[in-house]
Amino acid sequence: MMLTRAVRRLVAFLVRNWPLKLAAAVVATLLYVGLVVSQDSAVIQGPIRIVTLNQPSSTQLINELRDVDEIRYVAPADAGRLRIEDFRVTIDLAGVASTGDPVTVNVNVQPLDPRVTVIDFRPRSVQVVLDELQTRIVPVRVDEGTVPTGIQVGDAVVDPKSVTITGPASAVRTVVEAVASVRIDPSGVNVDRMISPTPTDDQGRAVIGVNIDPTTIHVQIPLFTNRQSRSLPVIPTVTGTPAPGFRIGSVSTDPLVVSLVGNLDALAALVGADTEAVLVAGATSDVDVTVGLTLPTGVLPLGDGKVRVRVHIVPVTETRSYAAGFRMDGASPDLEYALSDQRVLLTLFGSVADLDRLGSAALIVGLDVSGLAPGVHKLTIVPSLPTGVSVAAATPAFVTVTITVPPTPSPTPTPPPSAAPSTVP
Repeated sequence: MMLTRAVRRLVAFLVRNWPLKLAAAVVATLLYVGLVVSQDSAVIQGPIRIVTLNQPSSTQLINELRDVDEIRYVAPADAGRLRIEDFRVTIDLAGVASTGDPVTVNVNVQPLDPRVTVIDFRPRSVQVVLDELQTRIVPVRVDEGTVPTGIQVGDAVVDPKSVTITGPASAVRTVVEAVASVRIDPSGVNVDRMISPTPTDDQGRAVIGVNIDPTTIHVQIPLFTNRQSRSLPVIPTVTGTPAPGFRIGSVSTDPLVVSLVGNLDALAALVGADTEAVLVAGATSDVDVTVGLTLPTGVLPLGDGKVRVRVHIVPVTETRSYAAGFRMDGASPDLEYALSDQRVLLTLFGSVADLDRLGSAALIVGLDVSGLAPGVHKLTIVPSLPTGVSVAAATPAFVTVTITVPPTPSPTPTPPPSAAPSTVP
């Protein structure tokens, strides 16, 4: 009973004027925190760049991130005055959808010194816009602008003729071409320079936020003050020497004639259109290539200016004389054969390489005597030669074979038996 009364008295004391007691505790806490903050806290003013983390490799950040304006922190007395480099400010993009729509992401501020406590910073969050990366190839168009009076503009030649656009899908899909803007000089000097093209949409407006590769292209534009056209024959330019034992047999072009355009004085000095060099050094077979034209400044071909050049390579041929012996093919062992000549002089025609190979071994001409009866036979000399080698002359052209039957040998006589010796008593 006594214990119960004591507990009741304690509870009554604690709950008596409890709002005042609670307010006093809160005020004391705030005063303590305020005292600590006022003594040890400091502020770093921005701008402080935000570093992105965990951004997917197939995405691109479209918008420009807002910087952190300030960081309020508490540090021990021996830490000194901190700098921006002492804090790491990041946002995590791992869960951000790459749809091209703005998303709010929390900012994380982490001190590099673990003894430092970050109290506050602003902003606490920023907006990010992620989009999928996309690649697209678009053609290059040359914009010549306003052409000065008295200048005639020829066809522009660009290299390359297309470029690759890379960037966020929302921007890349609006690009339809890359425009290379060129200023035409009133002096009429031909355009030949490197130009940075601009990606544009179907309304001719520049598209920003995308990358272009290559960043510069080569633009050539011929300018004329007295433009004329003329058709001239194609003159092939062949350089080099074929392999030993071969030579150039013929050279042909397709087309035979090309149309050129240029100022009258430049065209009047030409007698033909030279091709780029066609190399035949060491060739053993035909060379068939497509090359461009080599023209003076101010003269251009109508069309692509490509010409097909075919160089026909043939072996170098000559005639040589070789002495050859005979071989009886199909001779019967029961007959005897006699030739009117034991050797023949062959004059052969062919390539140097083939004739060189023939001269490295003794030549034998086979005579087919199979089935010939005894008697005198006149045989035409027909040597067996490799392909590409022919007989220009053979001396003699014929050979006479005399076939005889060997005589039958006479039988050897048997000597008489000798007389037996007599016995003398």
